[in-house]
Amino acid sequence: MNRLYLVWASICFILACSALYLYSYIPSTYLLADQEIKKLFEIEKPVEQVSEIIEVAEIDTIPTYVIPADTAQMVYSAIPEPILPDSSVDDSTQHRILLIGDSEAGGMKNVLNDYCQSNGHKLVATVEWASATSLNFAKSDTISKIIRRYRPSFVFVLFGLNEVLAKDYVTRKTLAKGFHKRLSGIPYAWIGPTNWGYDYVVSDAFQAAADSAAFFSSKHLVLPKAVDGRHPSLPGYRIWMGNVANWLQESSRWKIRMMPPTRFGYPKKYKAIVLNAADYRGY
Repeated sequence: MNRLYLVWASICFILACSALYLYSYIPSTYLLADQEIKKLFEIEKPVEQVSEIIEVAEIDTIPTYVIPADTAQMVYSAIPEPILPDSSVDDSTQHRILLIGDSEAGGMKNVLNDYCQSNGHKLVATVEWASATSLNFAKSDTISKIIRRYRPSFVFVLFGLNEVLAKDYVTRKTLAKGFHKRLSGIPYAWIGPTNWGYDYVVSDAFQAAADSAAFFSSKHLVLPKAVDGRHPSLPGYRIWMGNVANWLQESSRWKIRMMPPTRFGYPKKYKAIVLNAADYRGY
């Protein structure tokens, strides 16, 4: 009888391992009791081979974020109380900071500039690539050239707004890893996009591609929106940056001083690089 049990146990074990092995080849992922079933490995294609896939991928373009007619019904996130930096943050460190991102980076740049100047850092340049996705940032050598030119000691990364509704996790993760290589070991803070629709996979894919504790997920924030319903308003960007600043001083992989600015409207001395993916894909 014991021998029969061992045979059945062996068969069940082999079947389970075989099922997991085959599951690892399937591009989709599945949930069991609200938990993602992990794969033994992932089959990822090089960045060069995913461009056609992502360009023809069917992405639901119907926004699932609905702005109430009476915006007073919205319960917005708030600028948090500042968290004092711990002893691991050197107050004397003055960083050369580069901001890279899509149109949300364009809205964040002046707010970030206020934080930088108030804390002794220098925002040297910003890259605002409107309508760009992770495909542009992964494949474009323009990003590498900008990094070499401005020699930042710290990089802020902020894109993904145009991919919130995407559902192809493996492809987005592959592209995000391709972009990550362009940072060439420079300390960075990778900030996930705010939600104007349901974030299916983008923030999770970007977080998986980033170093541990180097990604700030913005999915939990409810920010006041601009008239387009997608981008934050100026108060929204300030709330957003306040939350990012606390994370940078408390739990990020590379901590830097980012106390609230003593005032707003510091002189804009950085180089603003503005691109549009509709006119320039970068590859």
